[in-house]
Amino acid sequence: MTGNVFFPSRVFHLALLAIVGLGPGCVEPSDSPVRLNEVLPSNSSLGCGDEVGERNDWVELYNTGDRAVDLAGYSLTDDSASPRKSVIPDGVAIEARSPLLFWADGTPEQGKRHLSFKFNAKLEGVLLYDAEARQVDVYRWTDAYSDISFARVPDGTGEWFRCDEPTCEADNSSSCGS
Repeated sequence: MTGNVFFPSRVFHLALLAIVGLGPGCVEPSDSPVRLNEVLPSNSSLGCGDEVGERNDWVELYNTGDRAVDLAGYSLTDDSASPRKSVIPDGVAIEARSPLLFWADGTPEQGKRHLSFKFNAKLEGVLLYDAEARQVDVYRWTDAYSDISFARVPDGTGEWFRCDEPTCEADNSSSCGS
């Protein structure tokens, strides 16, 4: 007798694949070394202005790897139903073991690191997808305060902490976490 009385072999195989996340319609997780690192959902008065001096909300990525990563085709979004909401264009790379800021200001026409959406400080999240549209990382918050960020310590790999002094492309452990 082949298969299982309760789970014929093909059905059992498909069920097992679905459980581990590789069934029909599922995609393998991303192996990208790029991670969400710090988020400032409500920027009103701190440094970290963009190229034109505006104080916009921002999200910082961090490359945990040993090589630069071309971010062309990666995307950031605040809506999991729309993973390609703001696709990073050609010409944007993140150096090894380094951070890179993106402005959540709803004005992508201002430059390659300006996103097509703005954050909601009360209840929101940010998701990062790789160039193959596989989810890389996600962070969600509630009731963010003006000029207070959420940051990983250590950079790119640690737990998330509230940060009273956002670091803007600097080492998060200098003013965040415990």
